[in-house]
Parts: sequence; structure tokens; C-alpha cells
Amino acid sequence: MAFRVLIIDDSLLAVELLKGALASAGIDCDVATQLAELDLALTRAEYDVMLVDVNMPEMYGDDVVEFLRRQRGIKARLLLYSDISESELAAKAKASGADGYIIKSSGLEATVAAIRQRLVTPRARKVLVVESSGALCQMLTGHLGARGYELAWANGGDEATKVILKKKTRPDVVLLDLDTPGLAAKDLCDFLKGNALFGGIPLFVISSASASEVATLAASLGADGALERTADVPTVLLARLER
Repeated sequence: MAFRVLIIDDSLLAVELLKGALASAGIDCDVATQLAELDLALTRAEYDVMLVDVNMPEMYGDDVVEFLRRQRGIKARLLLYSDISESELAAKAKASGADGYIIKSSGLEATVAAIRQRLVTPRARKVLVVESSGALCQMLTGHLGARGYELAWANGGDEATKVILKKKTRPDVVLLDLDTPGLAAKDLCDFLKGNALFGGIPLFVISSASASEVATLAASLGADGALERTADVPTVLLARLER
């Protein structure tokens, strides 16, 4: 199986060295040294891994990761790449929703090995968060992303339906925010649970209502579980997903 990697880095020397090392390892590679090249690359190919330098003149790598994941819906493994301290790099990766990080000073051989590992590891489970503001998805991204989950956001039932219908974007889990204004929760739940193709996708609902009220609502909708809107939502959701 052919894999393709995109290197996003303004250092021409670093890019050429890494591109050559990847080519020697049999991995196809494209390069973007500025924003215009990144936009062009995204229209030309789909990538399995994107390696994103943290410090670039036009942009910060962690901002690029957030943009690619949230605004462009990129499903590739996103890895931050830098020589800043490992603790800072790890924090940026977690906060931005990156799938991991690589320290530049580890050398070309180690970098290629880390990329290859990401290419052959199993596909991350996809979690679709249905809410209007995107705040819940943003809160969950760092926690779930660090455990290998990919998060997608739909701002309502219509958008969620489109995501679920497409095989390429279909989630493994759906989290439905019942506090979303104007959300036809019953219609979306009936659509999800009433179709043999994706009726088996676990559906969790979340609300600021009391635990008993959320549980009652979940049961009436045919959901697989209910969560209260608290600061522990990421931890509680992870526990449900990993049972």
C-alpha cells in the first residue's frame, strides 16, 4: 500500500533532507513551505501523515493543526515537528489536537521511523460531536486526541446527517449535545438508529440537565448513554468509549 506524507516547514534544507530520507524508505512525500503551497497541496492529494513545523514566519504549527482539523476536516495523522523543549512540544500537540509530535534533533532516521509507525498503526476511531458552537468539540479534542481519537464537529442535525451518510467521514461514535438551540434531536437519533448501515454506531447524549433528567432523555431518544455537562466530561466520555 502506497502512503503519502506532507511536510509543512519553511526550512528548505530541512525539507530536502527529510524528503530524501522518506523517499529512501519508499514513502511518497510532498512539501509546503508557505501557506499558498499548503492550500495547493490539499487540493492535489490526500495525505496519511502531515508533519508540521511549529515555528514558521507565516504561521505557528499548532495553529495550522487546529485549522486543518477543524476548518478543513483533515483526517490525516497530524504531527508537530520542532526543536523546542519536549514538554512544551507535548503541550502544544495536546492543546492543538495533534496526533503526536517529533523532536527534530532526534535525527532523520528516528523521524522516518516515527512517521512510518504512524502510517502502519490502526486507524483512529472517529468521534462526531453535534453542537452549535464547537466549544464542546474543542474541549474534548486535546483529551481524546491524546488517546488516538479523531474528533469532527457538526453544528446541527443536517450537517451531522451528511457526515454520517458518507462512508469516508462516517464516525465510530456520536456525541449529541441536547442543549443545542433548534436541534431536532429525535429526528437525528431516529435517523441514526433506524438505519441498518450505521444503527450500530454508539450514540451518547450530553446536557446540562440533572443526571436523572439526562438519563430519561437518553432513553426516550434510544441513545446508548447519557453524560452530564461537567468539567469531567472528557474523562467520563473516555471511560465510556474504552469499556
